[in-house]
Amino acid sequence: MISDFLLENWFDLLQTVFIVVGFVLTYRATRHDIRSSRVDHLLQINESHRDIWAKTYEQPELLRIKESELDLEKYPITESERRIVKEGILHIYAVYEAIQNRQIDKGKMEKDIAGYLQLPIPNAVWQEVKIYHNQQFVSYIDNLLRNEAN
Repeated sequence: MISDFLLENWFDLLQTVFIVVGFVLTYRATRHDIRSSRVDHLLQINESHRDIWAKTYEQPELLRIKESELDLEKYPITESERRIVKEGILHIYAVYEAIQNRQIDKGKMEKDIAGYLQLPIPNAVWQEVKIYHNQQFVSYIDNLLRNEAN
């Protein structure tokens, strides 16, 4: 009985096996591509981060943006400082988009972002430029800053 069934339907069974194997191989290849894509995004983010902060080696006066105690009334933000912080904010936006699209895991990045944007110079520049960013990103950053302050 089973042998009769196999003799009559061997082609259909073989075809089904190959279809299932094809699906399994496609699934595995897709998972591998997703993992490779995530690693590629992390490498690009790290490269961008390194490029931004490399400027502080070339211009050590830019390290002032990392200081937590500043009197911006007495010592206003320079154009170089404003420019590097804007680059940092654009970098943060790229990270935000990658997190939202599940291209990377957020890990501890939110704490890092909030810590950076709470500093006097980055915070002042953020307050200036946030009107140019989409509302979802602005809400995300403002929530991070509120949560980190508490």
